[in-house]
Amino acid sequence: MRGCAAAVLLPAVSACAARLAPADARALGDVLFAPPTRAEMCAVEAEWARRDTRSYDARVEWSGEGRRGRTLVLSHTVDGLRQYGAVRIPAGAQGRRLPVLVIAHGGDKGTSGYNFVRGGPIAEGWIQVLPSYRSERLAVRPLRRYRSEGRPSPWDRDVDDAMALLSTTLQQVPEADSARVAVLGRSRGGGVALLMAIRDPRVKGVVDFFGPTDFYLPEVRSLADRALRSRIPRLPGAGYLADSVLFALRDGRTTVQRARSELLRRSPVYFAHRLPPTQIHHGTRDDEVPIVHSQRLMDAFTRIGRPAPLWEMNRYPGGGHRPHTLTGAQTRTDAWLQRVIASGAAPPRTTITSAC
Repeated sequence: MRGCAAAVLLPAVSACAARLAPADARALGDVLFAPPTRAEMCAVEAEWARRDTRSYDARVEWSGEGRRGRTLVLSHTVDGLRQYGAVRIPAGAQGRRLPVLVIAHGGDKGTSGYNFVRGGPIAEGWIQVLPSYRSERLAVRPLRRYRSEGRPSPWDRDVDDAMALLSTTLQQVPEADSARVAVLGRSRGGGVALLMAIRDPRVKGVVDFFGPTDFYLPEVRSLADRALRSRIPRLPGAGYLADSVLFALRDGRTTVQRARSELLRRSPVYFAHRLPPTQIHHGTRDDEVPIVHSQRLMDAFTRIGRPAPLWEMNRYPGGGHRPHTLTGAQTRTDAWLQRVIASGAAPPRTTITSAC
C-alpha cells in the first residue's frame, strides 16, 4: 500500500482510499487539504455559473395578518424540488418599496418564524426572507409546517435554495426592492450568507455571524482526523461532509478532485474578491467555529486591497457561539444595514468579478 503516497497522481490516491494504512491516510489528508489552486477555483466558479437557480412554479401557500405585519409562506421548485420559505412584510408597507433581508439560519434542524427579527429598524422597515434548505422543515405557526424536498447539501445547495426564494419573493411581493438586498446568517447560515453574496449579484451587502469560511484550515483537518476514527463532531454539516468527502474517499466512492471541490465550494475565503460590503461578528472564545475563520477572511480582504469602508470586523472578547454573548452586535448590525443597504449607499453591483 505504499503506492498511495501523496506524491502519486490524484486518481491513484483515491483508488487506494478504501484500504489505506495509517501512513497512507496521512498522505491522503495532505493531498485533500492542500491549498486550492487557481484552476480549482476557476472550475468552481464555472460550475456556479452553469447552475440554474431560478425559481419555477411559484406559489403563495399561506398568508396571515398580524398587528405588526403580514407573513407569507411561499414555495417554488429549483432543481425540480419543491422548496418552502417564509416572508415577513411589516405593517404599513403597502405602496412602499422596502429593502430586503434574507436570513440564513444556523443549525441543521430547519427553521421557523422565530428567526425573524422582531424589533428595531429591520422589523419595522425591511422585508424579511427566511429560506428552509432542502430536506428541512419550516414551521411558521403550530399548524403551519412544511418540509422542503431533496437531500441535504449544507452550505452548497443551501445557497441555490436561498437564491431561488429571493427570486420568488421579488416576484410575489411588490413592496420588495430588488435594488436593496442584503443577506444575514449565523453559524452554518453565516457561511451560506457569504457564499450567496459571492454568487448572487443582487446582494448588495452581507452580515456574517461566526460562519465558517475555510474548510482547508488545520482546525478542519483535525476534525476530519477525528471523524475518520469514528468520532464525527456534533456540528451542523459534519455528518454530510464526513460521508460525502472523508468516508467516500476511504471507500472509493469519490475521487480526490471531487472531494476537494466539495470543500472549496463551501469556502468563501477563496472567493473574497467577489464579495460586496461585508460585516463580520465573531467571539474570541467560540468553540464551534473558531475565530480564525473570520480572521482568514479579513486577511483575504487585506491582500486584495479592499477599502476599509466596505468591510467591518467586530471581535467580541470572551464571546462564544451564540449571538447573545456578542454584546452590542445587534445594534451594530442594525446601524450597518441602515447605513450601507437601506440608504442605498452600497456601491453599484451589476456583475460579479471573476479572477479566471
